[in-house]
Amino acid sequence: MSARAVSLPTQLAPARAVARGKRATRARASTAVRAEKMEVEQKCKFTAVPFGYFAREQLDHKGPRTNVDRGDPHDFSRPMVKGMQGGRASCGSWACSEGGWDSPNPRGTTEWFYVFSGSGAVTDPDGTPHPFGPGDVVVLPKGWLGRWDVHEFIHKVWLVCEHEDVGGASRRPVVMHASRLVPDAPSSGRIGNVCYDVGCVKVGGWSAAPGTYVIPERSSTEVFHVVDGEFFVTDGPPDGASARRCVRGDTVVLPEGWNGRVDVVGQSAARAVCCEVSRDEARAHGGVAPGAARPTAEALAASRPPPPPAGGFAPSVRAKTVMYDPDQYDPDANSGRTAGGFVPPARSSGDGGGGRPTRVTRGDDGVIYDPDQYDPENAGRSR
Repeated sequence: MSARAVSLPTQLAPARAVARGKRATRARASTAVRAEKMEVEQKCKFTAVPFGYFAREQLDHKGPRTNVDRGDPHDFSRPMVKGMQGGRASCGSWACSEGGWDSPNPRGTTEWFYVFSGSGAVTDPDGTPHPFGPGDVVVLPKGWLGRWDVHEFIHKVWLVCEHEDVGGASRRPVVMHASRLVPDAPSSGRIGNVCYDVGCVKVGGWSAAPGTYVIPERSSTEVFHVVDGEFFVTDGPPDGASARRCVRGDTVVLPEGWNGRVDVVGQSAARAVCCEVSRDEARAHGGVAPGAARPTAEALAASRPPPPPAGGFAPSVRAKTVMYDPDQYDPDANSGRTAGGFVPPARSSGDGGGGRPTRVTRGDDGVIYDPDQYDPENAGRSR
């Protein structure tokens, strides 16, 4: 071996040492960034992330779908909170490029999602389409099956919840734009609307005028996406020292057991679309027809007229924002309940999956996946 060959490692040693040093520096910087980010997220007992957390470049590319019959759709996703409600629910963001596929297996979960951008549609087995686009709130009930089509690269935030079957509940998807679902800003207080309610899963929107709102210990988990306004969320006792500023585009999770305070600041109301999951019994007591919404208990109280004078007559007063069908919902009879309404008759097997079993896809990381979108086992999807 020549002297030149023998001395080559020695000649390269300084350069290699420098390269190793640079890699170590980058690794330490990356670790510091991750640690700092995690510290920010863990300071509060709730979770709040900006829209940039779900930016397209932040999503993990899961690869092409395998059950397609149109286009070449690819999945992208990023979880936000795993294992909510004792492991029954998870939330995150999902995106998909153009394409279409059948979803022949009845859903094992109920999914709520809010569309950031793009467009698509889900179609029932009888051919009824349910198109959606930016600003739409969509609910896919447990037991739904049909078809997915992505017309323009879709990007959304989602929540899925595993629960028992809901006897008598419709399996039709619900699609409603946030502008129709979120009530107009109130002069004071907080009001809301509900477009889907099966007890353990409730979907709607709310508006809160500037002011302070003390929230007692929660018996449910709420995920909401801010569509307007600015507010601060502060942890309550015994940890009431941490707060986060929330603005339009943020997604917030208030977990079961959380208590605290929300301070809406500025001149404008805070407005959000939301999904609430709880341990309540699943029941079809508040099913609302797609395209309609009913007010929450707070909204009912705010819109109820004052009692008539003694011995006098008070004409009936209709709520300002909602016209009620007395055969479906009586606000007076249900004023003492947070979720009133009629129980729709059980649908025939043609409106759902019949007797076919449902399926829930749970990854090794604890995330409950929508089987229509991503199956972590070898990138397999619903077939």
